[in-house]
Amino acid sequence: MLLRFIIENIASFKDATEFNTFPSSKTHSHETHKVVCGHTEALRLSAIYGANGAGKSNLFGALNFLKLMVEKGIVLSGKVGNNIHFMFDGRYIDQPSGLAIEFFNKENVYYYHIEIKHDRVLLEELYISNKTKDIPIFIRNDSSIEMNKKYWSKGFNQQFVDALGRLVRPDMLLLSFMGKNYFDEIPVLTDAYRWFIDVLEVVLPSSFVPMIPQMLDSNEELTNLINMTVPELSTGVSGLKVKKEIINEENVSGNETLLSFIKQAKANPGIPQVAVSVNGEVSNIVCENNEVYMKRVVAVHNTENGNSKEMPLMSESDGTRRMIEYMPLLYSIIKGEKVYVVDEMERSIHPILIKNFMSKLSEIDNAKGQLIFTTHESALLDQKIFRPDEIWFAQKDSSQATQLYPLSDFNIHKTANIENGYLDGRYGAIPFLSNLKDLSWNL
Repeated sequence: MLLRFIIENIASFKDATEFNTFPSSKTHSHETHKVVCGHTEALRLSAIYGANGAGKSNLFGALNFLKLMVEKGIVLSGKVGNNIHFMFDGRYIDQPSGLAIEFFNKENVYYYHIEIKHDRVLLEELYISNKTKDIPIFIRNDSSIEMNKKYWSKGFNQQFVDALGRLVRPDMLLLSFMGKNYFDEIPVLTDAYRWFIDVLEVVLPSSFVPMIPQMLDSNEELTNLINMTVPELSTGVSGLKVKKEIINEENVSGNETLLSFIKQAKANPGIPQVAVSVNGEVSNIVCENNEVYMKRVVAVHNTENGNSKEMPLMSESDGTRRMIEYMPLLYSIIKGEKVYVVDEMERSIHPILIKNFMSKLSEIDNAKGQLIFTTHESALLDQKIFRPDEIWFAQKDSSQATQLYPLSDFNIHKTANIENGYLDGRYGAIPFLSNLKDLSWNL
């Protein structure tokens, strides 16, 4: 579970700005949305609102930036949003940029903090957070590294720690270096590293789920969930089916792209290769039991005469495909401890569909995972779906810096219509529109 995320001097974030999923003591609705995380609690749902350009996407861009750095193990020089530094104040160009994250994984609450400047790590530290005291696992200042002996496994020694200052380059992350190469030496460090790799998923507007054919073919429980849920969305699709056929070099002679996929599949049995056709249809090519299969998903429609018609998934609307792509996300949140961070959750989806989807997720009282998303869809501002402390707003101040604050900062009655209040500007985070008469439009 993601507990808190702090950004400083990145994109539209100027001074240290925090987003968190801690429950407010003022809110008592939807008690099943609270999840115990060691010595604290976290909320499993969060929706972030704000005007265009307020910095919502920069928040998730910064989180994705941190995840990518941990995955690749190096400082990624370049951009988050428009630029890695806050650009509206010249004093911040030469200041370090900071990212800090607190999360729960495998019975421990971790706090990880990194400060970077250009392509260099200035400070990196990892702690286990307890109720009254934070215990360091490692602290790195430039090339100076301290590691807590309490967490060393047998065979790890001070001589190796002393050598780390030379082994870990200034542009490398110590968390990643240890998690990738020395995962048995400090198990709690490896658990923190694996959270970024295995648990945290950032879904940007351009993202798609390339493994849906393989997921459906290999997971009957997921297929059943989708085929129970999709008909209720009233998109005309009554279910999904995987079309599976054997392919070999003779079948596709002359098609160099497919021949390459077949070769890769044979070299990596069980690992799907993603093929995208000219019209955008996604297939998975995978070697199973010494046979190479092409798998693709079709949408099943019921006809008036009681028959069914199979259609390519690409023939469905963007919104329908987007809802189908959310099904594995829903499954992972219900069954596992995945943390999904989704930018523009409602993109291409009708308000009634997205509200229905979120209502169902809100009602599931045994979900283990977490969903955090940005949206403009005001229909979701409903206390039957969310707690006030699960709704956050992004708004820029007079210096063009993004500020974040939860709805629970306001005095919200449990019967209040928060959608109307938001659209009336009661909570901020909406566009400021000039009087149309003042624009002097001559049409």
